[in-house]
Amino acid sequence: PHIELQVFGDGAGTAVAVGERDCSIQRRNQKVVEECPAPHLPEPQRRAMQRTAEQLLASVNYRNAGTVEFIYDARENQFYFLEVNTRLQVEHGVTEEVFGVDLVEWMLQQAAGELTDLRSHRDALQPKGHAIQVRVYAEDPARDFQPCAGLLSRVEFPVAQHVRIDHWIETGIEVPAYFDPMLAKIIVKDDDRDQALQTLESTLANTKLYGIETNLGYLRALLKDETLREGRMTTRYLN
Repeated sequence: PHIELQVFGDGAGTAVAVGERDCSIQRRNQKVVEECPAPHLPEPQRRAMQRTAEQLLASVNYRNAGTVEFIYDARENQFYFLEVNTRLQVEHGVTEEVFGVDLVEWMLQQAAGELTDLRSHRDALQPKGHAIQVRVYAEDPARDFQPCAGLLSRVEFPVAQHVRIDHWIETGIEVPAYFDPMLAKIIVKDDDRDQALQTLESTLANTKLYGIETNLGYLRALLKDETLREGRMTTRYLN
């Protein structure tokens, strides 16, 4: 599995880990599904990853939101450093939903000199529930995920409790050929992973995107796959 730790540093030797995310479900090194917390990650390894991420960024007086990424060997219960992303990432929303924080607000407060005591933020962090995000892409899974441009003749997202949709599209918008294919991030949060999966299935079933090909059907099929449902994903799973 690919596990990443959301971290925030104050630039003065303090760094706080805000939980972890499982980002194993990737295609061509592009993440498709992300969730928080990571399923089946033993608590000792979770705590060790958090300490390692905090110590790493604190040692360089890191200042900003960032992500420390690891590869985790579930058979040996060992984790290995992969990289640091020195920015806010696409999947930060699942962490925000579970921990009840606004990482963008923290960044703005830090830039304005108003984020004065990061340790107090750490003490207040309490995870609640489980969040899952899927990335909706303008691509055709039946043609080896070829990008698809064109007119979106209908865009309709469900409005429901526990559902957050970050997107830039609306009915009548033209998706150009010179673009990143991501149309939307659909994020759901519920009391536990099974309920979150049910909420996500319902949300995808009630999402309408017409006019161009998208990966909506692929995502719906993916959610029914036993490997995903059992939380046994690896970085080569989608291959």
